[in-house]
Amino acid sequence: EKDGQFQEIKSNGIKNYFFIKADYQLNRVDFSDILYIEGLDDYLKIHLNSRKPLVARMTMKGIHDQLPAGKFIRVHRSFIIPFSRIVAVKNKTIQLPELEVPIGNSYEDAFFALFNKSV
Repeated sequence: EKDGQFQEIKSNGIKNYFFIKADYQLNRVDFSDILYIEGLDDYLKIHLNSRKPLVARMTMKGIHDQLPAGKFIRVHRSFIIPFSRIVAVKNKTIQLPELEVPIGNSYEDAFFALFNKSV
């Protein structure tokens, strides 16, 4: 199974990082270090604050299920973003510090429901 490469470690019951297999090794990724996650067919590109992006063979659903609920949101077929990094929302585009991410039609209702709750 593709998503079987995901391993998690919990400390004090609070999970604030995970390990993901990329570049033939297990890499620790802190949730707070994730800038955004981009889907590329059967792969994910995890853009990070502290180092070069990691590319892993995994599905968007697989990684989204492992991320803390309410902290990350899938806004497009190809993008998962940390809620805390949203700078602005204009029409159907989300502005992050480093790029603009489109909001996909099928993700629009869920995004705006969560966004309006937090405003």
